[in-house]
Amino acid sequence: MDNITYKKSTEKNPLCTAYETPFDAVPYDRIDLSHFIPALKEGIKRETEEIEKICNNEQSPTFENTIEVFERAGEMLSNVLYAFGALINARSYDEILKIEEEIQELYTEHRNNITLNEPLFAKIKAVYEQENSHLNKEQKRLLQETYTYFVRSGANLQGEEREEYRRLSKQLTTLSLKFQENLVKDTDDFTLHITDNEQLAGLPTDLIETAANTAKEQKKEGWVFTLHRPSYMPFMTFCKNRELRKEMYMAYNTIGAKGNKFDNRDIVKEIVNTRLKYARLLGYNTYSDYVLAERMAQSSDAVFSMLGKLTWAYLPAARQDVDEVIATAKELEGEDFIFEAWDFAYYSEKLKEKKFNLSDEMVRPYFDLDQAIYGAFYLATRLYGITFKLRDDIPTFHPDVKVWEVLDFDGKYLALLYCDFYTRQGKHGGAWMDSLKAQYRDKNGVDYRPHITLSTNYRKPLPGQPTLLNFDEVNTLMHEFGHCLHGIFSSVTYASQCSPNVLWDFVEMPSQIMENFTGEEEFLKAFAFHYKTGESIPEELLKKIHASRNFLSAYQCIRQVSLGLIDQAWHNRIVAFEGDVIEYEHKTKASLSLMHQPEQCGITPQFSHIMSGGYAAGYYSYKWAEMLDADAFSLFKEQGIMNMKVAQSFRDNILSRGDTEAPMELYIRFRGHKPQIEPLLERDGIKKE
Repeated sequence: MDNITYKKSTEKNPLCTAYETPFDAVPYDRIDLSHFIPALKEGIKRETEEIEKICNNEQSPTFENTIEVFERAGEMLSNVLYAFGALINARSYDEILKIEEEIQELYTEHRNNITLNEPLFAKIKAVYEQENSHLNKEQKRLLQETYTYFVRSGANLQGEEREEYRRLSKQLTTLSLKFQENLVKDTDDFTLHITDNEQLAGLPTDLIETAANTAKEQKKEGWVFTLHRPSYMPFMTFCKNRELRKEMYMAYNTIGAKGNKFDNRDIVKEIVNTRLKYARLLGYNTYSDYVLAERMAQSSDAVFSMLGKLTWAYLPAARQDVDEVIATAKELEGEDFIFEAWDFAYYSEKLKEKKFNLSDEMVRPYFDLDQAIYGAFYLATRLYGITFKLRDDIPTFHPDVKVWEVLDFDGKYLALLYCDFYTRQGKHGGAWMDSLKAQYRDKNGVDYRPHITLSTNYRKPLPGQPTLLNFDEVNTLMHEFGHCLHGIFSSVTYASQCSPNVLWDFVEMPSQIMENFTGEEEFLKAFAFHYKTGESIPEELLKKIHASRNFLSAYQCIRQVSLGLIDQAWHNRIVAFEGDVIEYEHKTKASLSLMHQPEQCGITPQFSHIMSGGYAAGYYSYKWAEMLDADAFSLFKEQGIMNMKVAQSFRDNILSRGDTEAPMELYIRFRGHKPQIEPLLERDGIKKE
């Protein structure tokens, strides 16, 4: 367990005063856990007083004295929530989880007090109903979004319905927190302890060394493997011992569904049914209807139409993908071999080696994490002229975190970038971008620049050794770096509109477009050098990487489609759910099933994106955004992937504009037309160019 604690402070709560740090960075070196709740309460008190001033203003409500004042209220409270948010993602142990629960309860009540404040909403509504031709585009959108936010947060409800809204919103907060806590703890609860070195056959050396180090930390002999992806994925890909693969697979795919104290299945039912009540209370037929009303897709019909088109285009090729993997297994093990789900990753790797003479272990030596970071920074410099300066004077939320100052092409300070790359117990799984400070301009036009975090879960190297990435892990880095660039380049007036605070089915486009560059030779040759010899990645290996770009792409697409369908199945319901969670999931995706999966295995009890994250009824966004990013990148391909003119247009029209205009308007301004699906089909090899 991560037992690092913050320095005790006898001075005034550092979260309640000016930070007095470089770039006004969060003073984590002076923050103790005991500071957060008092700071939160003080922030709530200050924002409440600011709201009361709006309500008590006897002047007629205007955009300037109502909407703008409301937008700028609560700055200190936001800073406290940002500071704690980075901490909880990085280090979710019991003491922090208890604080998170109290913070979320207090904050939910506070937000309800604001959105259900009748005098405040009356003023906002009055401004909304005025003739507002004097407002610019940014202001008009802020007015529209503010009014819509209140309406969607219960402002039009009356009497008992208001109290019901409070109850349901609090319940959803509590359930989401419990779901995530169970997910983290159930993931940490399982380990595979090996003492016989013959059972390590096939595993990469660096994975074995990491497992030995994990065992040592746990005061055990031998090797310990975990369900965290940097341990789990290479284990499933390379372990020759089939029984151990099965054990790991069953443990991983029953996270949140083992019948222990961390089981999430009943919580899933409560979340889904509570969301349905919530949506009905606000006048929507389903929770999906409620969510999609504020998305680019706008309706579940549009979502199902897109998922249907992808299924029609990709399913035959996906079946061929799986048949090839099974054929490879039978070729190696005999025709009587009965293929199971825990064999897929292992024999997929064998097929890739056979088809392309390519394996992860051939690639890893050229993708040292430090070099991959340099590659991401190099690309940003080539495209946008920005540079990165490592700082050692910025306090961080964990000792592993490194901070870079980002400078614009003219040398001006642009942002701070906090990078937290390594997996550890208690850290949330996956990879993500977040904010520690939003970008905005104050009333005097002073531009307050953002502080951005980039988090992944790569294996932490032993002292003196590098972290070597596979190609998918490089893609993950580029994806999250794309999110970071979206935040770094934000240039708006109002914090609520800053990048990446955009519609959820648009937010993935700026991140996914960056993944396209990892398949381009011109980019790879700039940073892919052997970590020992310094030799550039060979042309032959580059050709193999390029040839394998679409390996299992159809299978991966259908997997994403099935996840989108599972999400919609939970949130497009019109009646409460009382059945078996895993059984319902299996029925939902049955038509897309590509191989047998054990009946007790499922994604829903660990599907944090939709159960405790922001993707409920919106997981289709990844495929929607893929259509956008493939179409957008085709312009880079036409003009040259390092074309600074195209990049500047992308910065000006997409990255910097945040939510100041409708996403489709921004996209068309950059691309010249509405997004087309053909570039995605061509990129994935489904349709020939």
